[in-house]
Amino acid sequence: MGRAVWADGPHGSGCVPAMTTATFSHETMLPDASPKRRASWWRGPRFLVEVFDGADEALDALEAVQGGMTSNGALTSTGFQSLNWLTVLYEELAPAQRAMPRLVVVTERNSGEVAMILPLVIKKKRSLRVARFADLGVSDYGAPILGPALLSKSRSMRRAWRAVRQALRDVDLIRLENMPAEIAGRPNPLLSRAGIAPARNPGHVLHIAASVNEFIESRGEGFSTDFVHALKLLAKEGQSRFFRATTPEDIARAYSVLEEQQAARQPVRERKSNSTEPAFRQFYERVAMDGSDVEFGYLFQLEVGGEAIATLFGILHEGRFTVLRVGDAGETWNDIGPARLILIEMLRYFVDRGIRDFDLGRGEAALTASFGALEVPLFDLIVARDLAAVPRATFHRVKGRARKNQRLRAFARGLARLGGG
Repeated sequence: MGRAVWADGPHGSGCVPAMTTATFSHETMLPDASPKRRASWWRGPRFLVEVFDGADEALDALEAVQGGMTSNGALTSTGFQSLNWLTVLYEELAPAQRAMPRLVVVTERNSGEVAMILPLVIKKKRSLRVARFADLGVSDYGAPILGPALLSKSRSMRRAWRAVRQALRDVDLIRLENMPAEIAGRPNPLLSRAGIAPARNPGHVLHIAASVNEFIESRGEGFSTDFVHALKLLAKEGQSRFFRATTPEDIARAYSVLEEQQAARQPVRERKSNSTEPAFRQFYERVAMDGSDVEFGYLFQLEVGGEAIATLFGILHEGRFTVLRVGDAGETWNDIGPARLILIEMLRYFVDRGIRDFDLGRGEAALTASFGALEVPLFDLIVARDLAAVPRATFHRVKGRARKNQRLRAFARGLARLGGG
């Protein structure tokens, strides 16, 4: 199996040649890159960094690491860095977007314990080779996968990050975006690195402490009154049914309706979006299909008189359900508010099964605000690895800080012209 290995330390570096056998070659994914990989060895006692390129190698490595974990040393991640999610992303989206999957595994040398794993993709952006989290337009959050070896001390994290940067010597820009400060309750160690700036949009999380009925009452008289009124209007339209699509036929039908509902709601100028392109459709439908078998992907629908008036799709990971997409039947049902109704029914479904933590995604949607979701700040880490990437890295950092400081916006616009946006 092709891999590159690094160890952190203060003694300089030497070069050990290696070849990477991947699902697709560097020539296929990055046209001007050499298919041969250079592997460096940075001598030192603390951290080893292994790099796995290509979908097959990256996924095999992650599965092997995950399978070797004990109950006392499990990996910690968001749903967007889970093996279920990354399998579909690396196999479906990466080839379509000419992105090379790369998994970076950081291990504490003395204990042999995993400290963190970075699931990445390498893409060309103009003349730059850019390393990003495996997002490709479908993941709400980017984050490292945390192992049992703690990186709580600044010295440890500094050494681990130095080793990672050495492992990414073949890229010009490291761009790790939309990172939460905590990953399943554990601090995100990457937020201590230089180059951190606020992300464009926050996340929104919701915890249901008691019953859903009590939650509805806690949202105030206006929310509860509107909900009761919507139920009365719904009853006049006929027999209603909320259900989870579980068979391949039901999933395919419900997902097709979701696409139609979302497309009808989009302005014409925005209809050619990620979610309507074939590769993205295949990605989401496979997450729904394959994920249903392992209790990862959930597709819900709300019907009235046999007509689907709302559809909701999301993923369940480590006791938290994340909403990915919501669609409704359009303006004729506005008085009922089917999107809000299906969200409430989804909450009932999971609370009845002991799930109380929900993620309503990024952005500033009015629907999210009406549910009282807690705003969670996200952060970007932009690091230039080459002089040519410095203007772009500087621009993105200043732009992030400008979101908190109005006086820097003019400076950010000037840097945008210099760095190319």
